[in-house]
Amino acid sequence: MSSGSSRRRRRGWILGIVLGLVALYAAAYISVYATPSDSYDVHDVDAVFILGPPTDDRIAAGERIAQEAGGVPVYLSVWHGVVCKPQFVCVHAAPWTTSGEAAALSEAVASDGLKHPVVVTGDEHVMRSRYIFGRCVPIPAPVVGISEPMDLGMRLWQPIYQWAAMVKAVVGGCSAD
Repeated sequence: MSSGSSRRRRRGWILGIVLGLVALYAAAYISVYATPSDSYDVHDVDAVFILGPPTDDRIAAGERIAQEAGGVPVYLSVWHGVVCKPQFVCVHAAPWTTSGEAAALSEAVASDGLKHPVVVTGDEHVMRSRYIFGRCVPIPAPVVGISEPMDLGMRLWQPIYQWAAMVKAVVGGCSAD
């Protein structure tokens, strides 16, 4: 076999691997950013649960939904030590992860009698949040994603992060398990 033929075959393999990785990344990117928000009836909503980090965009969207629902309470997931504004019910998830936030919502369901909460998060987080909240919260909790400003590096990193975290969510259990 000639060395030219061997190089062409090696280039073909490398090109195939690169194209396969690009296709895999494109599928991950689309699945993360094209996952639609869940639908909900605003007249049924009895609480809004905003996942951390509590960005201005998430807070504004959560407050808007709460107002449209007749002024229902807004639960805000914050880090320990954060001073909570009086218009929010601040929760400190332990651990401060999506699974911990689902456990915090489950506690609110039990202690506050919530029946129709809506979860607010960033667009990139809808797919994984829907899975975790569907698995770990005892009642349906529609997930609403909002578009937030994000630099290019973070936007490109999110599909990798979200899918790695999704594998962790599938393999792991709920925080309360």
